Amino acid sequence: MSNRGAGPWAGVKRVRAKGRDYYYWTRSEPRVRLPDPFAEPDAFMRKLAHLRRVAERTDRHRAGTFSDAARLYRKSPAFTDRAASTQETYGRYLDALEGIFGPAPLRDIRRSDIQRYVMDDYADRRGAANMMLAVAHNVFVWAQARDEGLPDPTSGIEAYESTPHEPWPDHVLEEALASPDDAFRRAVALHFYTGQRTGDVCRATWNAIAAGRISVVQQKTGKALSIPLLPDLAAELERAPRTGLTILTNRGGRPLRPGTFRDWCAELGARHGIRLVPHGLRKNAVNALLEADCSTAEVSSITGQSLAMVEHYAQQRNQARIASGAVLKWGAARKANGKTFAGSENGARERLK
Repeated sequence: MSNRGAGPWAGVKRVRAKGRDYYYWTRSEPRVRLPDPFAEPDAFMRKLAHLRRVAERTDRHRAGTFSDAARLYRKSPAFTDRAASTQETYGRYLDALEGIFGPAPLRDIRRSDIQRYVMDDYADRRGAANMMLAVAHNVFVWAQARDEGLPDPTSGIEAYESTPHEPWPDHVLEEALASPDDAFRRAVALHFYTGQRTGDVCRATWNAIAAGRISVVQQKTGKALSIPLLPDLAAELERAPRTGLTILTNRGGRPLRPGTFRDWCAELGARHGIRLVPHGLRKNAVNALLEADCSTAEVSSITGQSLAMVEHYAQQRNQARIASGAVLKWGAARKANGKTFAGSENGARERLK
């Protein structure tokens, strides 16, 4: 009996016995006999593909691999104690990291691997690269407590300078609020006129509306808010069909998912040659409230943000518009106090001639 390789099929060995060839898959215990690839090629390839998928899953979740650590991290309080929206976000980036490093042993992942396959490969999506770096760091910190001496290959890697989500340009926002696409227009209106995060807006139900107000419990912070409905929003909701539990639906009438709304925003942005994300509408709301002379406390009562965060968002306000209003107020105050700039108005005119 002879035992020889099986040519181009990795993991397959050919064994010749009693004048016949037999083929076995050797990456499992016990090894698995395969159909003859020449007599039954279709059956052979189907069986081989199945065994390879099984082997890949087994390799990914072998103890000590990145996928195994990610699986256990998802079950740990370090993950489950986070807000549901944060878990969803982290989960997306964990999936991406498993696609890159899944079957690799943690101890074999080097700093250069993180730099090349995360930071460099995602350089055109810097926000995603930074999130993947942060999530990978969390996984390694969690694993270090369970594997003494395990290095953290994310240590020392610089994140990209973050680019804040920009508020939507006024003309684009007005276009969206007048869109003939009912589902999209309603979603934009509910985001803008409440100033809430996408996850909370998409979860909002018709039962949350009563007495001209909408009640929100923020998923990320647990903060409860009662927000009066602006007349424009009330009119938009009055026109909406109440066919389901949630206020917002997709174009097929099912509850709107945040990812679907992100795609809709991206499509509108592409038509204008700009990047639009749902979170930009939260900034639009803050800016609109501030430009309406609302105090930071009043803005915070609507959006649920801290006063410091409101001020941070306020950096994106329309500076020229605010400056014009400020000068008008300043001039009015001086006039009320009987003060003039460089003499009388007539004298100023004479000097300017």
